[in-house]
Amino acid sequence: MSDPNSPLFRFQLWRAALPPALRLLLTVNLASYLAFLVILVLGMFGAPLDAVLEWLILSPNPAVVVTRPWTPLTYGFVNAFGGFFGLISFVFGFYWLNWIGRDLEETYGGGFLFGTYLLGALGGAALALVLAAVLPAVPLRPYFGLWTPTTAVLCALATLQPDRQIGLFLLGVIPMRWVAIGFVVLSLVFSGDLTVVGAALAGYGLAKAYRSGRDLTAWAGPLFGARRRRKAASPSPRRSPFARAAPTASASTRSAGLRDVDAILDKILEKGYDSLTPEEREILARAGRD
Repeated sequence: MSDPNSPLFRFQLWRAALPPALRLLLTVNLASYLAFLVILVLGMFGAPLDAVLEWLILSPNPAVVVTRPWTPLTYGFVNAFGGFFGLISFVFGFYWLNWIGRDLEETYGGGFLFGTYLLGALGGAALALVLAAVLPAVPLRPYFGLWTPTTAVLCALATLQPDRQIGLFLLGVIPMRWVAIGFVVLSLVFSGDLTVVGAALAGYGLAKAYRSGRDLTAWAGPLFGARRRRKAASPSPRRSPFARAAPTASASTRSAGLRDVDAILDKILEKGYDSLTPEEREILARAGRD
C-alpha cells in the first residue's frame, strides 16, 4: 500500500496529471539532470564519465559538430548545471517549462509543444553555429540545457497570445509579449547564450505559421494521438506565473467528478498506482489539470 503522504506518491499523482507531450519532456529533462549528478559523484572517484557529456552537448566549433551531428538536438536535453546556482537554474527552467508547456499543449496540442521544443533547440543551435563561424569575436562556449528550447515554447505562446495578462511576483500584471521579450533579454545578459536568440526566432516563426494555417509541427501530432484542441483562452490577469485559470462546471458535475477521484485514490492506496486502468488515469489527469 502506498503512503499518500510520501514524496513518491505525490510525484506519481503530479506526473499522471500532466498532458502526454509535457510529461515526456519533463521526464527526460529530470532524468538528464539526475544522471548529471551521478556523473559528478562518480567523477570525484576518478571515473572519466564527463566525456559522455562532450558527446551530447553542443560545441561552438562547427567542425566538431559535423562529427557529432546529433548534438544540435541532444544539447536541449542535457542539463549539466553544476553547483547550487546550477540547481536553482534547473529548477526555474523546469517550472517555466511545466507552466507554459502545459498551457501550450492544452490549447494547441501535444504535437505543437513537442515540435516547438525540438525545432527551437535546432534553431538555437543553427544561429549559434553561424555566428561562431562568421564572427570570430563571439566567445566560444559549449551549449546545453532546457532553457533554450523552453525559450522557443515561451515565444510561441507569446506570439499566439500576445495580450494575455500574466501576473509576475513584484512586477505585477504584464502582457505575455513583454514577458517573452524580457525573458530573452535577461537570458542574454546573464548567460550570454546565443542559442536563446535562435530558439526565440524559431518559436516566433512556428507560431506565425500556425496562425496563418500552416502547422510546421504536424509531423509530431501522431506521436501523442488525436487530441482535441480547445479554443485559446481570452487574455485575463493571473496571480502567478504558475497559476492556471479554473474551468467552470456545475456543482453536480464537480461533485460527481470528486467522487470518481476519491474512488481512484482509494484504489491507489489499496493496490498501488500501477493498478489503475487507462480510463482511471485519464480521470485523474483531468482532475489534476482542473
